[in-house]
Amino acid sequence: MTASEKNPIVKIIGGKIWGLFGSLKFTLFILFSLAIVSVIGTLLQQNQSLQFYIAEYGSKWTSLILHIGLEDMYHAWWFSMLLVFLVSNIIVCTIDRFPPKWKATLEAKVDVDAKFIKNLTNNHTIALQDEPQAAKEKIFNILHKKRYKIKEANNTEGVSLYASKGMIGRFGSDVVHVSLLLILVGVIVGSIFGFKDSGAFYEGEVTTIPVADFQFGIDKSWHGIPLPKVERQKKASAIQLKLDKFWIDYYETGQIKQYNSVLTVSDDGREVIKGKQIWVNAPLHYKGLTFYQSSYGLAYDRVKEAQFFLQDSKTKKAVGSPFQVDWNMPYDIPGTDYRIKVVSFVSDFAYDPTTKTIYPKSAEHNNPAINVEIYKKDGKPVGSPWLFYNMPELFTQIPGSNYELVFSGYKGIVYTGLSINRDPGTVIVWSGATLMILGCLMAFFIFHKRVWVHVRKGRNETEVHLGGMINKNKFTFEQELLEIVESIRGVKK
Repeated sequence: MTASEKNPIVKIIGGKIWGLFGSLKFTLFILFSLAIVSVIGTLLQQNQSLQFYIAEYGSKWTSLILHIGLEDMYHAWWFSMLLVFLVSNIIVCTIDRFPPKWKATLEAKVDVDAKFIKNLTNNHTIALQDEPQAAKEKIFNILHKKRYKIKEANNTEGVSLYASKGMIGRFGSDVVHVSLLLILVGVIVGSIFGFKDSGAFYEGEVTTIPVADFQFGIDKSWHGIPLPKVERQKKASAIQLKLDKFWIDYYETGQIKQYNSVLTVSDDGREVIKGKQIWVNAPLHYKGLTFYQSSYGLAYDRVKEAQFFLQDSKTKKAVGSPFQVDWNMPYDIPGTDYRIKVVSFVSDFAYDPTTKTIYPKSAEHNNPAINVEIYKKDGKPVGSPWLFYNMPELFTQIPGSNYELVFSGYKGIVYTGLSINRDPGTVIVWSGATLMILGCLMAFFIFHKRVWVHVRKGRNETEVHLGGMINKNKFTFEQELLEIVESIRGVKK
């Protein structure tokens, strides 16, 4: 019966299951699977919009991508399961290998004879004129000065000493295994319970920070095939974020040096952090949430103000002066009986005929368009046309008038892009990384040295047989053994 078969844990779980999780083939399968899905996660853009996946892969494949969770692969239930399998594999392998190593290290043979020592690769025979007891004490003191821990055993032939140091170095690889477990557990915790989001924030606006909520179940909507599904939904929290100020610092050459945001955080209606400045690599932390400065740009869904002018529908000549209209604020058009209000804007106009919705195809201002509501001054609605900045010829005639409304310009709003991250596994991962460094130091720089000495009375002298072994760095150990031998003989350097 093997050591693992004697393990009570193996008896509970079952030898076949234990053997599967401890096999090299299973390890290679898990590592190969993780490598494959990581490649998929690299090639398939993560956390994109539904329109993006439909445009790239079609509706059928998009349906499969969304149901399997490939669009957010590193938070998918099956990716977490692969990590759980890898953790289980490391645990089983560690349990299989650690106890025998621990036992062999702690229960080292102390009572040995001269024959045992002569069979060691590094061995020496010394003849002394001292009495065996005096010789033993001399050797004991020499080894003790070199910081060896010494055990003693008496037998019919004489006395044996067993000295060792650096035993902890033998367990460096096991510490690395434990550190890997911690790192993987931290990744799993972060994958399941972590939360990442990003968005555009505008000066003066207050935004409620969402948190992740989970729903577990079975989804059969993909060709009737039951697939496990974990839905990660957002729900409002009591934490609110306000952007007080945003600005950009420039070098003298005109290149961007840094972009900065000043944030205020409120929790349950009470300000807890006021006027905290953040910039790239200097985030804000609160209750496990981290707010990173990630980007900036012109808003894709709003403007500060839009510029228009009227032209005669027959002569196509401008009527009056151009006028500016603030976002979402009613404006009386001079010299007319009409009122205008800017209600919507898209930076890159696109139209989905299936859903009959207008949306920005990208955040770039490639095809800006604006939606206005036109009223009579008595409040009677007249129309709600879309006007295009790049196509001024598509001007819209105001119904019941001789005027055409032309969209001639706009002033964009600069936003700051913030990333919000909550990862409860971070502390676990960092603990594992620290432990891994410790394990590597133990494995590569601490060597387990073992020395056996047998002292017995000869015919005319005391015979000393000394030998040893080391798990690594044999050359240095041979030099140390020679120094010990010379000290025993009384040779001074």
